[in-house]
Amino acid sequence: MNKIVKVLSSTAIVSALVVGSSAAYVSTNGHEAQAEQKVNKEATWGYGKSGMSLKAEIPWYKYEGYTTYNAAFTQDYNFVRALKYDNVTMNGYKVDQDAKKEFDHTKELYDTSVSFNSDDEVVQITFFTKPNTVSKATFKDAHSSNKIIEEGKLGNEDGTYVTYETNDGNYTAFFNPKGNLMEVTIA
Repeated sequence: MNKIVKVLSSTAIVSALVVGSSAAYVSTNGHEAQAEQKVNKEATWGYGKSGMSLKAEIPWYKYEGYTTYNAAFTQDYNFVRALKYDNVTMNGYKVDQDAKKEFDHTKELYDTSVSFNSDDEVVQITFFTKPNTVSKATFKDAHSSNKIIEEGKLGNEDGTYVTYETNDGNYTAFFNPKGNLMEVTIA
């Protein structure tokens, strides 16, 4: 009987590997072996759904309102991934990575500044965060999946900054002299 259980177990594992989209769960109850097959039709992610189709969804993040009430969203996995893919919308605006990077005018929404070029395309978004809530170490840890391209000081005692690379642009986090997040600029 023990040999039959081993054969059934290995058959279930091999068939799960061959099929690829299913997983087999084998459990023994005394002398009997039971196998259950579960098919995963779609995997759910924090920013959307990914199915068995070839269509891929780009991570996105939309924020509406004041950013100075709670800076915790800057640590959100979905926010960090959406930054990497240049797909963050702040108060209805998203940076156009194909736009000419010239500044013509700025619009203030809540505590967010949206900068436009002469063609009225968004070239930069800057928002402030709640003071003294997110340390530089915490921010860098949350954004560790994105590549740092520049890091430095702001003047003599004005704080520091860290610039991260995105697929087609970048974003910069600014920290006060105590090492806490003050503002983020997406370009």
